[in-house]
Amino acid sequence: MNAIRSGLSRTIVGLPLLLALLLAATSEDFRQARNLTNFAGQIAALLIASLGQLFTTLVGGIDLSVGALMSLTSCIVATQGDPVAGIALALAAGMLVGLVNGWGVAVAGVHPLIMTLGTATCVQGLCHFVLPIPGGQVPAALAAAAGTTEAGLPLSLPWCVAAIAAVGVLLGRTRLGLHLHAVGSQARSAYLNGVPARAVVMFAYIACSVMAVVAGIYLTARVSAGDPALGSAFALESVAAVALGGVQLTGGVGSVAGVTAGALTLGLLTNGLNLFGVSPFMRGVLTGCLLLAAVSLQRRRIVGM
Repeated sequence: MNAIRSGLSRTIVGLPLLLALLLAATSEDFRQARNLTNFAGQIAALLIASLGQLFTTLVGGIDLSVGALMSLTSCIVATQGDPVAGIALALAAGMLVGLVNGWGVAVAGVHPLIMTLGTATCVQGLCHFVLPIPGGQVPAALAAAAGTTEAGLPLSLPWCVAAIAAVGVLLGRTRLGLHLHAVGSQARSAYLNGVPARAVVMFAYIACSVMAVVAGIYLTARVSAGDPALGSAFALESVAAVALGGVQLTGGVGSVAGVTAGALTLGLLTNGLNLFGVSPFMRGVLTGCLLLAAVSLQRRRIVGM
């Protein structure tokens, strides 16, 4: 993938490296193995959800239902005794939400912000219906799959590698990946050249929802409990991560490497706040400021200003 279509730059790649070096130099706790393991576990859900958000932003959309869908996944998994049944039901729910979002945006012509905000509100209400308060029972086998370490390596690592590899192959090695970029760059031209633009947009929203479910499964397994508000912060954070990764929010430009760098940047900043004892409420403030900064720095001719 060329540099223009990927959105990568030296700043995007260098920022997480610089933050890691600064934290390593200023905080002894950051260098501890326990903190690094915790950081790997914390970043996995954000990375997976952000890779899903990449699909919608590539076609010039956005999905604000990511967080609510992660919460619904948590509620479903924690209220099902059989992990296979819980995962299957959560994936089915995710595909349905993605289908509704995609149909609303691609066929009905509803603005992505309005469409996904509406579904997010409905899904969030359903979360409290399925599991009114945090609790439930996460199957032991599922909890073990997202434990802390195995043979000295964080168990979050296989989740991250699998997500990066799957999305990377789809975007970089398949015709569908080309179609996603083409529709995001110029939907009308893509359609005139034989690209099924509506189907591509619908796929993007379904893929985003499926990735949100996977992130929700991982997070639920990691905390070993269900929570109807588990994913509340991830809608904004996933958008911030893709923006920090050089993904143009008007579509057509973005890459897996960029999203990974953006998620690492956001995760390192959050980890630094925790290590230095800064109020956790500042996390939302910082995320919002970073999102505004990342969008403001995007080239005006690309974002249409």
